[in-house]
Amino acid sequence: MSRTEYLVCDYCYRHCRLKDGEVGFCGVRERSGDTLFTHNYGGLVATAVDPVEKKPLYHFLPGTKTLSVAMFGCNLTCSFCQNYAISQREWEAKAQRTYFTAREVVQLARDNRCPSISFTYSEPLVWQDFMIEVATLAKQEGLKTIMVTNGTFSEEALSKIIPCIDAFNIDIKGDEVFYRDYCGGSDQPVWKAIEKIAPSKSHLEITTMVMEGVHTSEMIASIGKQLHSLGVQVWHLSRYFPHYKEKRQETSEHYLEVAVKVARDAQIPFVYPGNSFMDQNTYCPQCKTSLVRRTWLFHDSKIDHSQCPECGCHIYGTWL
Repeated sequence: MSRTEYLVCDYCYRHCRLKDGEVGFCGVRERSGDTLFTHNYGGLVATAVDPVEKKPLYHFLPGTKTLSVAMFGCNLTCSFCQNYAISQREWEAKAQRTYFTAREVVQLARDNRCPSISFTYSEPLVWQDFMIEVATLAKQEGLKTIMVTNGTFSEEALSKIIPCIDAFNIDIKGDEVFYRDYCGGSDQPVWKAIEKIAPSKSHLEITTMVMEGVHTSEMIASIGKQLHSLGVQVWHLSRYFPHYKEKRQETSEHYLEVAVKVARDAQIPFVYPGNSFMDQNTYCPQCKTSLVRRTWLFHDSKIDHSQCPECGCHIYGTWL
């Protein structure tokens, strides 16, 4: 029986065409014969119990803990990667792994009294087969599921993943030029994913890391306009700190403050600064009542059944 010359991996927008024995761009997906498989299936390179706000998710089960898990890999090559040792291809051989079954991951969440499991740290798209197995079982057991992702889905992957995930945090890293120069990728599949996820039943929050002198006010305004047009409700803008190959000076609080103001001018209801000393609280977009107070050690919410107790305005999110 003759083998197909190429098999196409449909896990992300790259659609790598692999000959027998070849490995995809991510360094994780490989072809053997007429089969594509994921290296080190179930081999977790990171596990932690985190505040759900760390994802960041501010409007999804706030004040709770989430079990964060990651396998190795990513399909982008961001020069500023915060988790390069568990995502970038040249570090794959050095990664320390502990192997879990899907049921063991779910049990770990239960043992730590976490109402959710987060697929995070690296890029879950490239190990989505394990993610989907864990997420399916988790939902059967009454747990919520969270995916923190760069958003470069293929259409095939998106259709498989949306039913399994309760909440997404998707990175919008910049404009197309930024993706080309700093990430080795494209923003187009990310916008397509947001367009599909925003009107779905899944919760959605967006994150943009702001690099001083690179993310201009014009870029932030343009991204904000697109997010608003797609109905996005929650946008996190985080300060950049030098890491991995990128040595540019850290973003100042003042620069982030200006970016946050520009973002709020885009009429997105909830805009939050990240990696910052700025106000992290949630306010009613209609009457400006303080609804959720946040510090590292304290969390207090006045939201009543997704409504502002003062004016009745609906507050986007999944609230306890």
